[in-house]
Amino acid sequence: MKKYDLCVKSGTYTDRNGNEKTNWENIGVMVDDGSPYILLKPYINLAGFPREEGRNHLIVSLFDHSEQRSSRNSERAENPNMDIQASEEPIPF
Repeated sequence: MKKYDLCVKSGTYTDRNGNEKTNWENIGVMVDDGSPYILLKPYINLAGFPREEGRNHLIVSLFDHSEQRSSRNSERAENPNMDIQASEEPIPF
């Protein structure tokens, strides 16, 4: 069962309200079928992501897959037409 999305910060952008937002690149998933393991996207070159100055490692964030799903489901429950409405937010890429 898919447990976590593995994401790396790939940069930032400013939304139309002037708030700084983070761009996340999904590099794989963590699965737990009794014994946890990671599936990485083979075409992702980790050397291409920015690192903190003076650091030799890259931070990979784990985003709980079940929380993301329940968050989307609760948004849909509040607004059943959300999938067909046009978003005013610009696409962040």
